[in-house]
Amino acid sequence: MIEDKIQPALVDMTFRAVNNMTGVYNRFSLPVISTGRSFAYYRKIFFNKQCPRNILSSLADKKIVDIGCGLTPYVSNSMFQACHKAGVEFYGVDPKLADGFKFGPFDSAKIRAVGGGRMNKDAPGLEKGIGTLADDLPFDDNSVDLLLSCYVLFAWISDEEILEKIFSEFLRVLKPGGEVRIYPAPYDRKDEIKNPDLRKLMQQFDVKQQFSANLLLIGKYPPAYMRTMVKK
Repeated sequence: MIEDKIQPALVDMTFRAVNNMTGVYNRFSLPVISTGRSFAYYRKIFFNKQCPRNILSSLADKKIVDIGCGLTPYVSNSMFQACHKAGVEFYGVDPKLADGFKFGPFDSAKIRAVGGGRMNKDAPGLEKGIGTLADDLPFDDNSVDLLLSCYVLFAWISDEEILEKIFSEFLRVLKPGGEVRIYPAPYDRKDEIKNPDLRKLMQQFDVKQQFSANLLLIGKYPPAYMRTMVKK
């Protein structure tokens, strides 16, 4: 089918742009402006536009971890806060949280740009906002049901050696049948993985991908895949 050729090509263009952007940040050691994306954004990309009630109901009695959550624990309309209100065990993980609340001058503008709500440095549930790296998660083996990653893996982190450490940690903490959902993700090309340890690790997941794009809001929803990886 023609879409089988067009979609990967569009996604490759997205990731060339992303890689160029991250390359500039890294080259000039620019500060990364933190985000605070809304629950509505997560609903669209991770949960197929389901209504909040159905999503929260499906997550009851599950442990969910948002990898690279940015400032979402402090944002009023985030999934972090929605889950806290609903009694869902939802954690946000980001190394920036290790130093507590740090809100830069451009963070507010970026949070508004991605649909985030009001900021509150004393927001409820902050004990579940954890300052650590994705390859050093403070969770027991086989204890997590769902890991979410928005604009972190493959976008900001693409080094295969680092990815191997992160996915190894994901495999450790996930329950059998637990999932990793990643957006944006490139087209899944397992045969092109150069790191043998990462290639072997990927065999322990069943991988599905769903194409996503919105030409009217291409800055927020560029052509990319939402990749679902299920621990075997």
